[in-house]
Amino acid sequence: MTPKLRSMIFLVGTLVLGGVGLRLSTPQPATRSMAELRDAGIADGQRFVLTCPERLTQQTRRRINAAQPGALRPKQVYARVHRVSVCFNPDAGNCLRPSDGALRVADMEGDVVVPSLRRDLMGVDLDAGNDADGGEDSVDDSLQFRLDDCSVTTCPNFDAGDGSNFCSRLNRIALAESPCAIPLCLGSDGGWDDNAVVDCRATGPYGEQDGGARWRGCNATPSQHTTGAACVPVACGVLAGDDLVEEWR
Repeated sequence: MTPKLRSMIFLVGTLVLGGVGLRLSTPQPATRSMAELRDAGIADGQRFVLTCPERLTQQTRRRINAAQPGALRPKQVYARVHRVSVCFNPDAGNCLRPSDGALRVADMEGDVVVPSLRRDLMGVDLDAGNDADGGEDSVDDSLQFRLDDCSVTTCPNFDAGDGSNFCSRLNRIALAESPCAIPLCLGSDGGWDDNAVVDCRATGPYGEQDGGARWRGCNATPSQHTTGAACVPVACGVLAGDDLVEEWR
């Protein structure tokens, strides 16, 4: 990483991948343009797709809705999000093995920069810029949390499913498939009802002793262990003080 680029980023936390901690940073100030980052050498690092649980802001929701209409529920606050990210290690080599996306060496130090993510966009004119990467309108300020619950995918492996070139733009994001589901426990008034019993039951280790399906209340369960027409995707966890079902109240 060049000294110029390092001066343009702000450390926000430690990203844990495979038990190894990497420094996670975002560009600062929030007005920093993609053109400035490219000029400072952001494109010299190894691109990959970072997928983390996030608490969505209005700007992130707007960006996802523009790219994937209807993918978010009207009041959805939590989701897992794919973001193009860039990794740098001290010897200027790849951080991840191209074959499987694993860290190249277990004791490696490194920096991960998420170009699309900015902290505190208050007061920023999001329509002011429009460069080759989409200008300031293509950045957002969602909060990535549970950085020990993120996953990485190399760009070739991520694109293999649909033949797209997701990593061609450094600011690209997309809604990821939710790993958990919850029964849609709505009452007669259309609001959330914890006493409702609907067609969504748990299986496997969350089901009966023999693995069969059972009702376990209006609780989130890993998606692969749910069955029924009334199961809806949700985040597996939220920040302390937040209510997972608030979006249906």
